[in-house]
Amino acid sequence: MGATTTALRVSKLRGLLERSFPGAEIHALRRETRPGRIGGVLVWERFRHKDQFDRQQELWTKLKAELDAGEMQQIGLILTVTPDEYRAFTHQ
Repeated sequence: MGATTTALRVSKLRGLLERSFPGAEIHALRRETRPGRIGGVLVWERFRHKDQFDRQQELWTKLKAELDAGEMQQIGLILTVTPDEYRAFTHQ
């Protein structure tokens, strides 16, 4: 992050995801110590029947519409999964 870049708050990103993906669950959204980017898991029923490329494209299109370039650089990996996929990899 440069000296003129404002730190993206996790709460701001969470609010954006909640508005952009109504009814989604957001898990483990946090800023990692290294490299300092925010990541997490976005669980949304409406990802069903979409491949991972389309899910990520939808996510990043919505993020780019709301965040500036400096904020975008602070986002790391956000997994995009359906509820069934989330249960499968968390064994819940």
